[in-house]
Amino acid sequence: MNDLLQPPPIDGLPPAPLLERFLFEQPLLPLAVLGLLAVIAGIAFASRNQRRRGVLVAGVLVALAGGVYLMSTLVTTEREELLARTEVLIGATARVDSTVLRDILTENASLRTTGDIERVLASIEGRAEILSRAHQNLQGRYQVTQWAIVDRQATIDGPNVGRTLVRVGVDVEGFSRTHYSWWRLHWERGPDGQWRCFEIEPRWIFGAGSA
Repeated sequence: MNDLLQPPPIDGLPPAPLLERFLFEQPLLPLAVLGLLAVIAGIAFASRNQRRRGVLVAGVLVALAGGVYLMSTLVTTEREELLARTEVLIGATARVDSTVLRDILTENASLRTTGDIERVLASIEGRAEILSRAHQNLQGRYQVTQWAIVDRQATIDGPNVGRTLVRVGVDVEGFSRTHYSWWRLHWERGPDGQWRCFEIEPRWIFGAGSA
């Protein structure tokens, strides 16, 4: 992808609780800390001629690191589920995959535009109209050849309700440079346990401006 114009910073979503984030979603920091402490403990006890105790302490720390890594691989948080569903939604939109889009959008899903964006992109009400507009634009004038999620955030707002915020880069047939945009997506968990998007908010789109 070739950068055309990176979008400006926008207000992010509330951060995840630190303990949950570092134990289940981003374990690299605690793994590094525990590994470093294991090395320090081994060196410190060895300098006091207590190598056996040093090996024991280092072994406990390494075991703790292994436990953290195991938890991070076995546990999928709600935020991680939302981000995975967001990637599915964006990929299905780029491919104009109606089957996937019908499943991942609620029947009353809407695209809400405000601010500068509203002047060039009207709001859309209902899943059927969103699919119709996607077919009209993405299989016609703006066929996507490549896309990537450059930045992603997720938050849980309440029981079975959450939001994701993503910065997306898109290559479009006939254009030589990548176009970037920010999108905020609102989700609800259905009775079947699946997250579905009920509102789409473009926050910044190249050439259109901001919300």
